[in-house]
Amino acid sequence: MQFNRTSYVIAASTLALIALIVFQVTWLRDSQRVIEEQFDEKVHLALCYAVSNTVVEPATCNVTCNGINSCSSTCTNTPEGCLPLTQNEEGFRVESAIPFERASLDSALADAFIFYAIDLDYKVTITEKEKFQSFGTFPTYQCALNPLTKNDTHIMTITFPEKQNYIFGKTRLMLFSSIIILFFITSVFIFANYTLLRQKKMAQINKEFFNNMAHEFRTPLTNISLAGSLLAKKTDQPAHHKYLNVVKEESKKLKHQIERVLHLAKLENGEYQLEKENISPSRLMENVIAGMNIQIKEKNAKVLLHTYDDEFLMEGDKFHLGNAFRNLLDNSLKYSCGTPEINIIMKKENEGVMIQFEDNGIGICKEDQSNVFDKFTRVQKGDVHNQKGFGIGLAYVKMIVEKHQGFIKVISDLNKGTRFDLFLPK
Repeated sequence: MQFNRTSYVIAASTLALIALIVFQVTWLRDSQRVIEEQFDEKVHLALCYAVSNTVVEPATCNVTCNGINSCSSTCTNTPEGCLPLTQNEEGFRVESAIPFERASLDSALADAFIFYAIDLDYKVTITEKEKFQSFGTFPTYQCALNPLTKNDTHIMTITFPEKQNYIFGKTRLMLFSSIIILFFITSVFIFANYTLLRQKKMAQINKEFFNNMAHEFRTPLTNISLAGSLLAKKTDQPAHHKYLNVVKEESKKLKHQIERVLHLAKLENGEYQLEKENISPSRLMENVIAGMNIQIKEKNAKVLLHTYDDEFLMEGDKFHLGNAFRNLLDNSLKYSCGTPEINIIMKKENEGVMIQFEDNGIGICKEDQSNVFDKFTRVQKGDVHNQKGFGIGLAYVKMIVEKHQGFIKVISDLNKGTRFDLFLPK
């Protein structure tokens, strides 16, 4: 059970870490996409702004080249008329039948990019549409020149060689911070899981040692009890009988504690299966009270059993349920104030039986009630340290009740007594 729980914790934390990494990567990609879309939108707005602010100056041919008027001293022989040769920043020569000066367009582009805060080097090309129509695709940054030309035959395209560096620069802080955060979280995750596995291993070693130690104690205790019984039969001196009875009773108590530890270990490891049979809870409770008559008389306690009239049977493990009832009654006897007064109330319900153990003991404070059913837990309030035990009685009771698909809860106030409600289904 403990191994499965640890495995589930590690698996869940691993999935959470993977989900966090996927989320971070997705967030970075979305941020990069949004920044790129914003940049594209600004470029398109800048292109429209530049075209709308370009000064149109119809060219006047003053040079004749091959019998055709030319707009400049350098002409081309074409039947379409005057084609000036322009030159962009990189010296790329562009033939264009456009009725405006290239300097005017460049100036308008520069002003537009300044206005829209685009501080990147760019390349401008004016090309015929037919070249792109033949491929079926157009560049990302392109603008028609039909507001400036009579014929919509050319488009202006712009490329940004440093665009990827610009996008990376915008997301650099987010990228580096995400890497640092993920590295830190991954380191904590690895350290936490390593510590968890190490603690689990140490707990398993301690548990095995404790169980083996309990096994080793059981044999000498049995021999001590047997030797005490034999000595009691052979001696006739009353003083010797007194000491032998002390040895016998104390070894019996210690043996009982060891048996509870071993039973609890077997139940946790799944080595013991409940042997269920039809039993009467009220009759089982009467037998438990009768079996603890000596302890009850020693404490001068008053134990009142309130039960139902008719017979009620249920399936359960007689041995372990009897031990659970005995532990609760013993708990009420040990942690009592003055003369113990214990009321055991058994009520039949539609789905089973409710058993209440109510005493006038020292009580349990609110802070300790949440872990009172944990193993090796002993309440640190009140005169508790004078009581013997390993702190496994209530843990054993809870496990037995849950094995029967029931539940147990505690209701208590400090110095006002305690009530344990135990429910067992049919």
